[in-house]
Amino acid sequence: MKINLPRISQEDFDYAIECLEVCKKLDAKNYGFNYPYFAPGGMYGSQWWQLDSSLALCGYKWVDKDMVEASLLNFVEVQKEDGRICLYGADVLPNQVAGGNFPLQNEGVSSLPKLFDSAYQVIKGSSDQELKEKVYILLKRYLDWWFSARQDEKTGLITAVFEEAFIPYLRYAGEYAAVDTNVEVAVGCHVVELLARELGYEDDAKLAAERFEGLKEAINNYLWNDEVCAYFAYFVKEGRQDDRLMASTFYPLRLKIAPFERQRRLISLMTDDEHFNWDTIPLTSLSKLDERFITTRGGYKGNASWSGNVWTLCNEMVIRGLIDCGEDALAASLALKTVRAFNHNCAEFINPFDGSGHGVIQYAWTASQYLELLIDVIFGVKYTLDGELTVTPHLADELLCEKLSLEDIKLPDGSKRSIYIDHGEVSFQ
Repeated sequence: MKINLPRISQEDFDYAIECLEVCKKLDAKNYGFNYPYFAPGGMYGSQWWQLDSSLALCGYKWVDKDMVEASLLNFVEVQKEDGRICLYGADVLPNQVAGGNFPLQNEGVSSLPKLFDSAYQVIKGSSDQELKEKVYILLKRYLDWWFSARQDEKTGLITAVFEEAFIPYLRYAGEYAAVDTNVEVAVGCHVVELLARELGYEDDAKLAAERFEGLKEAINNYLWNDEVCAYFAYFVKEGRQDDRLMASTFYPLRLKIAPFERQRRLISLMTDDEHFNWDTIPLTSLSKLDERFITTRGGYKGNASWSGNVWTLCNEMVIRGLIDCGEDALAASLALKTVRAFNHNCAEFINPFDGSGHGVIQYAWTASQYLELLIDVIFGVKYTLDGELTVTPHLADELLCEKLSLEDIKLPDGSKRSIYIDHGEVSFQ
């Protein structure tokens, strides 16, 4: 592909693809898998991690869709009988978490379930009906696991442990209901409903829709703090909210989980530079006004690295939420800021004040989400579930007076299309 966008060179664009190529494992059988996958990169070695392997598919689908579709089958093959998809390939908790924290829980652990959204993005443009069926069954069973193994009976919230939420909770399941986990599972309900309807499973679709509405109600009943006007994690056994104001507070913008008036309040908080660095390099993973705010340099340091640094994971989710709520101008602004912050800087996380990259320097999910924000959001290239290609750009004000282009986009049938945007007007070739 060839790109023309101010302050994003072809070399920058190609560098993100190069980072993904570095992390791609074609020798998957040597690590217990039958299909190629993406390792996280750097010090994390060649292991298959659920979150990293799923997020990497979103950007790389525009590079090699066949490989990405095949990679989904790894998730099918590793799924447990109860529907759980493990945290990483060995399905054994690490002896030590980066930063010196030891996970105490010993139950089967999964991951922040970005797989629902990632898998849906990949199969939307697929003509392989057998693959769609397999992926649907995969996601339905995975959704069932979250509701059977992680739902709190009293509140209806989904609880989470180590790496099923960020900041990771290092104790036991059934205690901590994180905002990000609950919203991602709600997205999973929505995705399963859409796929069920497309494949003709109306009873499944109805159940998924009911689960979504129930989880939406629980999020708004227990995670919203009307005094602070934000969403917080909840300790279900203690019946109290956490007091850390994290970037995940904005995630209920997704699918309009947050009611309209709360959307207004969240946007006011989000664009307050004193909290989340909106005017410089947004969004910090924790409010700058929180006394636990910290930036870490060098290697990943566990929860400390989620307590102030900037991650694509947080920003991409908020951008999606802004689009869902019809806040296209804010979504366009945040997308451009995020892409420029991580331009030729596909590090695991970056410092919110000087933009320097830290952790793994060629990190798979960062590179993938960089490409995803450029192609799917800024240029607005997407597939509908029936395989139709659509283009709905999200352009920040400064791009509305520019000539932009994205050429030689690979389509599933092997052909290529090019998109040209001239002062906001879109044309195809």
